[in-house]
Amino acid sequence: MGALCLRERNINWTMRFRNILIVSSIAATCAMTQSIDGGYRLDTLPVNNTLTSQEQADGYVLLWNGLDFTGWKTNSSTTNPGNPGSNWAIVSKTNGGLDNGDSHKSTNPDSNMLEVAGSGNSIFTNDSTYLNFDWKVEWQAVQGLSGNAGLLYYYKVSVNTGNNYSAPEYQLCNSEFTSEWKTLTTTAGTNYLITAMLPGRRNADLSPSWVQKEGHWNQSRVISWGARAAHYGNGLRLLEYRKGSTQWNAAYAASKYNGLGVYNTVHSGSFFLQDHGEKWMKYRNIRVKKLTQNPWGPTSPYINRDSAARGDTTLIDTLSFSTNLFPVGGTGVSSNTIVPRYQAKIVANKDGLSVFFSEQGDYTISVEDVRGFRYSAHAVQHSDRFFLPGHFANSPRILTIWKDGKKIRESIVKGK
Repeated sequence: MGALCLRERNINWTMRFRNILIVSSIAATCAMTQSIDGGYRLDTLPVNNTLTSQEQADGYVLLWNGLDFTGWKTNSSTTNPGNPGSNWAIVSKTNGGLDNGDSHKSTNPDSNMLEVAGSGNSIFTNDSTYLNFDWKVEWQAVQGLSGNAGLLYYYKVSVNTGNNYSAPEYQLCNSEFTSEWKTLTTTAGTNYLITAMLPGRRNADLSPSWVQKEGHWNQSRVISWGARAAHYGNGLRLLEYRKGSTQWNAAYAASKYNGLGVYNTVHSGSFFLQDHGEKWMKYRNIRVKKLTQNPWGPTSPYINRDSAARGDTTLIDTLSFSTNLFPVGGTGVSSNTIVPRYQAKIVANKDGLSVFFSEQGDYTISVEDVRGFRYSAHAVQHSDRFFLPGHFANSPRILTIWKDGKKIRESIVKGK
């Protein structure tokens, strides 16, 4: 909690202490303050489950349309595409996301989430031609449940043995699933059983330092080119690997994948959302771009120049979720750190809700409960901060912020 207190104080230093009383107040209530974004920079997309015109121009496509299961099929019924049965549901955020069945989905894709509702019936894309790609997914685990799942890629149903031996797995889990939460190669973000995360992305007990708590969205990304792949989580590079390298060969030889399927080969395949038997893991904003340029290439704007100079080329350490690779008419990066222009720091405590904006301007803020009942809407004019008095400890709220008619942030807010 002391680190949190220091961090909140630092925010006000960046605000240049326009009012020393504000600083004292935040410091005094630090023990009762909860940071909503957990210290990680997450992008809020303008509209969920929808591509912007820029994304379309840059070659991205939606893998899930937010409305039905078009383009997906199950691993238990590969001849019945688009119908995963009762094990998956499309639910709206306005009903809390804990109800099964399509009757609870909205006609607006912005409100919907793809949710595991049953047990043991994973789904994967009809298209199995993905090898060089930039794949993005948002996911959320539910508090109090063992959120164990995975994002698999290069999946080949024709050679699968029932244990997904054709596909590397970007592991997903939460702190409730303690048997894998605190292990080197099975915690969230790892390439399951093969590649551990970078030391700076895990805590001393081996749990991931980058994951937002249960009930909050996380942004995951896999970038692949041939034998190489990188995992990103909430804008941070978590790991990289190259099939055939010394490190890869040693890990593969010691794993359950050794000698099974086509796991060790370079091949294209489908994207696969794992149903591991734990209900209510949620997904949204699933999109991909098939790459025609190598992100690790010598002229790529996405390589870490320091690593290239050492001869062990890696991708840059930070890459925001909304940044498109190889966009039309630009390099896609301006520095080794890519951040959205408009940012908002959100703090809820016993006194109310505070929002600190990265730039002074005009914003619109709405507050509603998780069932969709609107509490209030507020116009912020020519300011870099906003305060809403009230007690937020009992019932979580959905806070949405707009700038210039575009949604720039959406968070679930609950104070202590």
